[in-house]
Amino acid sequence: MRAPPSYETRHGACDLLDTHRHDDAYAALVVDGSHIEVSPDGPIECVPGMLLLHPRWHTHGNRFGRHGARVVNLALAPGLTGDDLRVLRVADVKEALAVFARAPHRLDELVSTGMPAERLALPAWQTALLHELEHGDGDISMLARRAGVSLAHVSRSFRKSHGMPPQQLRRELRCRRALRLLDSGRGLADIAALSGFADQAHLSRTLRAATGATPSQLRRQVKCVQDAGR
Repeated sequence: MRAPPSYETRHGACDLLDTHRHDDAYAALVVDGSHIEVSPDGPIECVPGMLLLHPRWHTHGNRFGRHGARVVNLALAPGLTGDDLRVLRVADVKEALAVFARAPHRLDELVSTGMPAERLALPAWQTALLHELEHGDGDISMLARRAGVSLAHVSRSFRKSHGMPPQQLRRELRCRRALRLLDSGRGLADIAALSGFADQAHLSRTLRAATGATPSQLRRQVKCVQDAGR
C-alpha cells in the first residue's frame, strides 16, 4: 500500500487553535517558528526540530509564537506511536523534512534516532492536583483548597497548561483510559468501572460525545487498525 503523503500547515503570528481532537495517529515536524501545544499531557514548547507523534484520538490545542509556525504532518502507520504522545528532537531538520516529503517509509528510522525532548515543568501543586483528577473523584473545590490555591486559579492554570478546565480534563483523562482498554478483551461494564465512569451508559454517552462513536464502534475501529498493522 502506498504511504499517505505529508501535508504542510502554516500558522500566523500569535494564532490560536482551540482544543480539538484528531481521530487518526499522525506525526508533526516543526520546521520554522514556534508554538506551545497544550493537552492532557501538559504543555510542550515546540520549536524547529521537534517531532511529535500523536496517538489516535489525541486532544490538544496550540498557541503560536510571534513568528507563527510552519509544521509538516504525516499520517502514522498502525503501531508506530502506541497509546501515548511522544515528543522527540531530530538531529537535522532538513533531513527529517526530506523523510516526510519523499521517504515516509523511513519515518520509523527517524523516530529511532530522535532524542526525547524535555517537557515544560508544572508547579508542584498542579502536578499533585493532576494526579488527583486522573485517579480520584474528589471535589475540585476541595482539591484546590488542599493545594492552597483558589478554584479560579486552578481553572485558569489548567486552561493555560492543558487546554481545558479541570472538570473537562478529568473527563478527558477517563476517556483516554477507556480508549486504551478497548482492546483488552474486557467487557464494557468493566472498562467503565476501571476508567472511573458511573456505569456503562455513562461511558457510552461520554465517549460518543467525545469521538462521535459508541464504545462498540470504537472497539471495531481499534480491531481494524490492529489487523491492518499485522
